[in-house]
Amino acid sequence: MTENKKHVFWQALFLTILFFLLGLVFGVYMEQLRADGVSVAFYQSEVSLYDSFALGKLFESNLTSCADLKEATTRFADKIYSEARQLEKYDTKSELTDSMKTIHRKYDLLRTLLWMNALEIKQKCGELNTAVYLYNYGTEDIEIKSKQNVFGKILNDLKNEKGGDVLLIPIAANQEIESLSYLTRKYNLSELPVIFVNEKKAFYEPASSDEIGKYLD
Repeated sequence: MTENKKHVFWQALFLTILFFLLGLVFGVYMEQLRADGVSVAFYQSEVSLYDSFALGKLFESNLTSCADLKEATTRFADKIYSEARQLEKYDTKSELTDSMKTIHRKYDLLRTLLWMNALEIKQKCGELNTAVYLYNYGTEDIEIKSKQNVFGKILNDLKNEKGGDVLLIPIAANQEIESLSYLTRKYNLSELPVIFVNEKKAFYEPASSDEIGKYLD
């Protein structure tokens, strides 16, 4: 009788360990699939950005127009905004692993380059509406999280209302990106989160999409 109980105990222990290990392996596998999928999207966006830079070079040689340059940049900005929302869903569903943090940082550099490209287009071609959203990535502060959720909804409303008339560029500003740090110092953006519209107005507190829209050209 005692031997049977011991046998059942060891069987149960073995099955428990087996299912635990299988669950662990499956979790790692799913996380890797998620990271791989996001990596592919990143490289596609990277190509689109370089394509936008190439158009800028053609413009300098008078081989393309401001309209073409703005249209290509707007398409890329819309793609980046859509992918930013998808990344946010990944971050919400899973723990912030090192691979996901690295991919997110690469995306934030890509968005910083997009902002820099938009600034250059404004100098060359004039009117181009931008709303840069700088936020705190991975924060555990409940108050900041809540505020960022509100800001996200405001930007979503703004995008629904303005469509391609405004470039929405969300960037995590706590990713140790030197070029972004330079821009935040240049424009005296000292707090997070903040919505910075056309390098004119910084919104540190939630505002309606109509209020933000007043600063669009």
